[in-house]
Amino acid sequence: MNETKMTLTERNQKLYELRKKLDEVRAQAAWIEQEIWLVRDKYENQDLDLFKEMFGDSVKVPSIYTDTPMAEEYYGG
Repeated sequence: MNETKMTLTERNQKLYELRKKLDEVRAQAAWIEQEIWLVRDKYENQDLDLFKEMFGDSVKVPSIYTDTPMAEEYYGG
């Protein structure tokens, strides 16, 4: 194996470059985390009806408490 040796200056330069890249990636990750937080916050602070959002206005849900014989027997119709 013919391995070239690294000088102290080369080592320091390489470590500097790697730390600089790491700082850039960390800043980008922090920005992405903030964007995720903003999207979640914006969605959660809306006054939305989840059922309507999922199924629309045209869906009608029958009540299980009034549309079955058992419901009439137990709940009086």
